[in-house]
Amino acid sequence: MTNVTAPPLQRVLGPIGVTMLTLSVLSPGASVLVAGADILHQAGTGAALAFLLGGLLTLIFTFAQAELGSSFPLAGGDYATIGNTLGPRAGFVQFGVNLLQTPVFIAVSATGVGLYLHVLAPGLPALGIALAALALAAAIALLNIRTGALLTGTFLVVELGALALIALLGFMHPVQSLGAVFTAPLAFAGGAPTHLTLAGMGLAVAAASWATSGAGQAIYFSEEMHAPASVGRLVIAIVMMTILFEFVPVLGIVIGTEHLPSVFSSDAPFTAFLAERASPLIATLVTIGVIAALFNALVSGITCYGRFLYSSGRDRIWSAPINRALVRIHARFGSPWIATLVVALSAVACCFLGLSRLIVLASGCGIAQWVLLNMAGIVGRRRGLTGGPGTYRAPLFPLTHIISLIGAATLAIIAWQDVASGRPGVIAVATVILLSLLYHRFVLDRRGARWTMVSAAADATA
Repeated sequence: MTNVTAPPLQRVLGPIGVTMLTLSVLSPGASVLVAGADILHQAGTGAALAFLLGGLLTLIFTFAQAELGSSFPLAGGDYATIGNTLGPRAGFVQFGVNLLQTPVFIAVSATGVGLYLHVLAPGLPALGIALAALALAAAIALLNIRTGALLTGTFLVVELGALALIALLGFMHPVQSLGAVFTAPLAFAGGAPTHLTLAGMGLAVAAASWATSGAGQAIYFSEEMHAPASVGRLVIAIVMMTILFEFVPVLGIVIGTEHLPSVFSSDAPFTAFLAERASPLIATLVTIGVIAALFNALVSGITCYGRFLYSSGRDRIWSAPINRALVRIHARFGSPWIATLVVALSAVACCFLGLSRLIVLASGCGIAQWVLLNMAGIVGRRRGLTGGPGTYRAPLFPLTHIISLIGAATLAIIAWQDVASGRPGVIAVATVILLSLLYHRFVLDRRGARWTMVSAAADATA
């Protein structure tokens, strides 16, 4: 098999830069103002409790990911850490799932920018705005990553400011009692208040868990960190910040809404809340905050997954000419520029699928990821591959891993029962897993020698 010489990425990032980039990728603003709207529809006043419990579930899920990333701080992220513990076949399955998830995630952010800007300026076509946003985001993602961290950090401040404004409006004039919110939550199906069922809370907790996930994206930037082994502790810190940034504004709207049925039954509950509590100017400022959040996620997502695709070239997943192209580093900016552009172009194609199809494709990816990560966490610790001196060690081993596996199985059952979007998403991911196994068996393993990853922890921590 033809070897590929991959120029190394530049180690120019500290913990603050990685934190800004990661928070921008997972986007607390988009999670609250977009995904949070659906959770308010599902759980009503139970949305705050759902975000708290969902965030706790995400934290438990992420312990294994943090330990793996600290032991194998590689730009390939989850597929590289899984591949170095469970073996290349399992790693390649995760690669296939990531390959599906990458352009879909970015296209969802771009589509969101188009939809929200279209609200402010109806004369502008939503699809055209989405494509223009992708082009601008790709241009920013090509810059030196320190510059990118500074720009995304600026957008992140705007995004968090919008969330803080929502929280402040709710806490300044509380209407609902905290006791009722956490002990007797109400749902508003059809506008009429009813006690939230256990099943309804379960669905909301599952959705909130996805909304608070994404801290592991920090691992994609670990090869550009000065102290890469510290990425595990940083991942856990980012999870905790995410839970705080998302739980507080949701609690604000829950306790601060006066007309619960009309606001929580609205197609856009946050907009309805602002119309009740704030002026049109403030509502417009929050909308701008949403746009900033989505664009920030777009820039950071392209930056993040450009590193993922760079790693795939270094691991010789494609044909030799494609591998050589993907590992090219820009002479001035130090970015994997071809890999970054390929990520952006793949997202352009996904933008034409429409938001509903994108959401169907996105659902289900996380379930396979958490199963593989926690299996890898157990095997890695048992074999002495992870949790070594100077690296992060997941607490209460293996209890948190077992809880995560049970949680992932539960979420899979919940998703399968959701015929409209959950089940098609699970089927799509299962199809990708099957295709990944076939590619590994009949392409990679037949190139003269069994395919193995060339990435190694020693290379990453040097």
